[in-house]
Amino acid sequence: MFESVVKYLRRKTDPIDLLGKLAPPTTKLKTLVHVGAHIAQERSHYESHGYENILWIEGSAEIHQRLVKILADHQGPARHHAYHGLLADHDDQEIELRMFSNDGMSSSIYAPTEESLSRWPAVTETGRTESAVTRTLDSVLSGTEFEGNCDTLVVDVQGAELLVLRGAEKTVASANAVIAEVSTVPYYQGGVMFDELKAHLEQRGFVPMSVPRRHGDMLFLRRELAKAAA
Repeated sequence: MFESVVKYLRRKTDPIDLLGKLAPPTTKLKTLVHVGAHIAQERSHYESHGYENILWIEGSAEIHQRLVKILADHQGPARHHAYHGLLADHDDQEIELRMFSNDGMSSSIYAPTEESLSRWPAVTETGRTESAVTRTLDSVLSGTEFEGNCDTLVVDVQGAELLVLRGAEKTVASANAVIAEVSTVPYYQGGVMFDELKAHLEQRGFVPMSVPRRHGDMLFLRRELAKAAA
């Protein structure tokens, strides 16, 4: 099946654009949860693809404050919600978020590798950390309008994607698409690599819709929807 959709695939295709091209017209794509929000740079892009209800989850308390203001000032058709929490595979674990110099966009629970420092020499740790107690995504969504109602899940957490997904079994089970940042080169010490992330999602009924780059966001579509798109 994967080979049958290769004609659609581009290494640098935006995964939301690719999802719009590949998903059957009847596929529900109205609600979206974005873990690793930063300051919601993708908000207008998501709205342009028809998303109506979007939850942004940010692990840094400092950046979350900025996120709340930006969303309050945003003028657009969708409803936007902000939540501060550092997500992992278990609740109530104490953990440190390591802050990075590019306005926190690369901040991670993991230290950078030599490969990371070589590729992005200007992106370094600031020496600052934020302490947090972890939550799972399923716990965060429990009792909210997003519980069992997340059409698209986006996870962009700088190497900790598998931890988030392990704590999101119920959420993933209800989703039509998962977009995750993947790496084929180890840029974070202990960060998940593409093959392991792919295996985890394939076991839950999702297949990759593009070929992986060294580092970047990638679309995984529910298998039956991918077959319909082939």
